[in-house]
Amino acid sequence: MAAQANGVPPTKEVEFKEFYTEVKEIEKRDSVLTPKQQIDRLLRPGSTYFNLNPFEVLQVEPETSLDDAKKKYKRLSILVHPDKNQDDPERAQQAFEIINKAWKTLENPETKAKCMDVIEEARAKTDFMTWSVGGENSR
Repeated sequence: MAAQANGVPPTKEVEFKEFYTEVKEIEKRDSVLTPKQQIDRLLRPGSTYFNLNPFEVLQVEPETSLDDAKKKYKRLSILVHPDKNQDDPERAQQAFEIINKAWKTLENPETKAKCMDVIEEARAKTDFMTWSVGGENSR
């Protein structure tokens, strides 16, 4: 790597790992949310864009097996099911539909492949941007 040859530490990788660790901690914290908190998570401001990513909706990694994603889908769908959330059935129904849509997206090999393409493109761009910025600003 050119960054190592000139004595500059590979900050891109370190920064990404730190960011990724932070995201995992947030996901771990969010994975034990109550039904109301999960509904709020799925319907919060800006959720229209957040919910385009089925992995984020189901709180699984893109590399997660389909069987594990299905288990998470089942747990979340039970948690937010309108019948289990009689105090707010309308919002629960919306959250339930979001979870169902995310699962349908991952269950279908074509749509899952499209999601993976977007994720890989985003990772590549993030790596490039991190390298560009980190390379200029790191000491």
